[in-house]
Amino acid sequence: MTMESMDVESQPDDSQQSKRFQSLQYRYLSVYLVVMGADWLQGPYLYKLYQSYGFDLVKIAFLFLTGFVSGAIGGTAAGSLADSWGRRRGCLLFCVTSFISLLLRLGNNYPLLFISHILSGMAASMQYSVFEAWYVAEHTAENLPGDWMARTFGKATFLNGLVAIIAGIVANGVVDLWGYTAPFIVSMGLVTVAAGIISSSFAENYGEMSTGKIQLTRTLMEGLQALWRDSNILILGAAQTAFECAMYIFVLLYTPAIENAAAIYVGTDEKNQELPLGYLFSTMMFAVMMGSLSFQALERRSSSASITSSSSLLLRLISWFTKDRLLISALTLASASFGAMVYNQSASLPILVIAYHVFEFSTGLYYPSLSSLKAEVIPEETRAAVMTLLRIPMNIGVGIIMWHVDDLSTSMMWAICSLMTMSGTALLIIKYKPKLPQQQ
Repeated sequence: MTMESMDVESQPDDSQQSKRFQSLQYRYLSVYLVVMGADWLQGPYLYKLYQSYGFDLVKIAFLFLTGFVSGAIGGTAAGSLADSWGRRRGCLLFCVTSFISLLLRLGNNYPLLFISHILSGMAASMQYSVFEAWYVAEHTAENLPGDWMARTFGKATFLNGLVAIIAGIVANGVVDLWGYTAPFIVSMGLVTVAAGIISSSFAENYGEMSTGKIQLTRTLMEGLQALWRDSNILILGAAQTAFECAMYIFVLLYTPAIENAAAIYVGTDEKNQELPLGYLFSTMMFAVMMGSLSFQALERRSSSASITSSSSLLLRLISWFTKDRLLISALTLASASFGAMVYNQSASLPILVIAYHVFEFSTGLYYPSLSSLKAEVIPEETRAAVMTLLRIPMNIGVGIIMWHVDDLSTSMMWAICSLMTMSGTALLIIKYKPKLPQQQ
């Protein structure tokens, strides 16, 4: 009998548990993947859409900045309300907010684009807190083993990478046919589908101490108290801030950076050549999939394998990769990749492309490891509030850096990203004190 089968069969009522677990996974992932597909469709061509409207980097960065400020303020309030107002309602509110935001991006009107990013900032905070909070609450209510949540988050990240690959290819195709607004119209359709699935398959759940009334102040205060009481949450929040600040700066800069590098690499005669950004996006998302597959394989082995002193060094090394150490590895890889991006000057296009893919691989490790660790330490009654509060420093940090985007070179921005992720690595090492296994 394998260790994996022993791990499952050791649970009581295995057959019923597995069926409930698979049913819950299906409900969650069917919505999560549609929502993420709508998000990924926008990724390859958001910068190019605004460029086609005639906006320069500074104006585009200001729109991004607006979204992060909105996420820090309005998104925190909207996400926190989900604990008392209902997390299913919070998911539906995300769909409505996201749909309106996408609709406003279809026209070349800067004030409307400004409003669009206010709404998208609020939606982003809900997207990365309310859906996960809903799933964790349902997983707990079903009395499923807590360590099974890592399987869901790992599978979600893997399938999310697959969806992103498809989204990049679709985005490239529809842009070729109908122009830069086409991916955003398709995204509106997917958001509408997600709202329909939520309405028909999601049960409502609340924080355990909630009465179902809207109690924003109380929920936020309870969330702040939970943060203050548990240093584990604060450390994970700091790591999240470091990684996601760097990630969102990457989202803004990776297109103009690779266009500039390509112009240098191929020579002045081909500077105006259109890059296949959708296909590049798809290959980067394949790297995310590989990262998530690595997380699933390593985390499952580390939690189920019985390692003895006679085991080989390879098996002992595999067993070392617990969730906290995988998170440390993700931030370490991210820091190294941004360090390589710093040198994206003359004739370094291949290095830049490799660095992009290494960073996306680290993203595939990062999301399931962070989500699993947060699920273990954040209290259920204020889960959505705490998760949205943890995003405030990230929104502020990205906003500050983007405010100075006209004053800093791209290489300097990559260097800042490298230092941020390196600092997150240092905090996690201090907290978890990982030691490499040694052969005995």
